[in-house]
Amino acid sequence: MAQRKSNSHKVEEQAQPGNGPNIDSPQQLNSEMAKAFQELAQAETTASALEAKLDGIHKHLDQLLASFEELPQSNPQNPSSSSSESK
Repeated sequence: MAQRKSNSHKVEEQAQPGNGPNIDSPQQLNSEMAKAFQELAQAETTASALEAKLDGIHKHLDQLLASFEELPQSNPQNPSSSSSESK
């Protein structure tokens, strides 16, 4: 979790004008681009894992809801019907 905070902080710093990397050569540009693509790939992997977890949670919630719907409905006694029976 701490790594995510530091990564998001880095992104915020890079997003501000004038804070971009000082790229003087094509090799540095290629290196920065490769690093950006690696970070993007890692973010996509993380997003896919989160999506899979959320799908699993959704499936379990659907099963839980279905099990509640299958339970026999208890008939709550109306106060008027119970008082008429006791008379």
